Amino acid sequence: MFNLNSEDLMGGKILDCAAGASSFTAEMSKRGYNVVAVDILYNEEADLLCDKCKEHMEVLVEGLSSVNSFVWSFFQDLEDLKEQRNQSCIEFITDYRNHRKRYISADLTRLPFEDRSFKMVLCSHLLFIYDHRLSYEFHLKSIKEMLRVSSSELRIYPLVKNKGMKSKFVKRIIKDLPDVHAEIVKVDYEFRKGGNEMFKFIK
Repeated sequence: MFNLNSEDLMGGKILDCAAGASSFTAEMSKRGYNVVAVDILYNEEADLLCDKCKEHMEVLVEGLSSVNSFVWSFFQDLEDLKEQRNQSCIEFITDYRNHRKRYISADLTRLPFEDRSFKMVLCSHLLFIYDHRLSYEFHLKSIKEMLRVSSSELRIYPLVKNKGMKSKFVKRIIKDLPDVHAEIVKVDYEFRKGGNEMFKFIK
């Protein structure tokens, strides 16, 4: 979903924002990359987060069962999605228990890092996808904060919400950040219909 390659990941620290129960930090750390995850939930104990993973999975599966706006290519079907998501949750919880320092509890609008602390910042499945629940001010402030702690670039995925509709905030963000080079880039991953693009901000 971020078009990442080994060159992108080497030579500096990577920050995964609003990372949730993602296994990205765990998997990349095993491969020797320097990755840190941030989420407001990381002040919770591992067992509680494990329970939340299960609850979110049930809600997700229920929602997917009644909506036909998804592309079944990366995931073969609903059972395959459940299996892969459960495995990701297990990998996350294991790493969270054993390497807690990689997981930092923080609000996306107030990151506890110095300017230019990370080579690259990533953010998935929070901004734009929930523009009906998260205000434009939250989007703009969060993006400015992620750009502040990045020395190179910020990538955000996806740009669509339900039924393949692009978020109404996308054009506004470009307009309100005139000093940052922002481009919309096609990616290989698509689960939500139309969700095959990411925002790439280059400093």
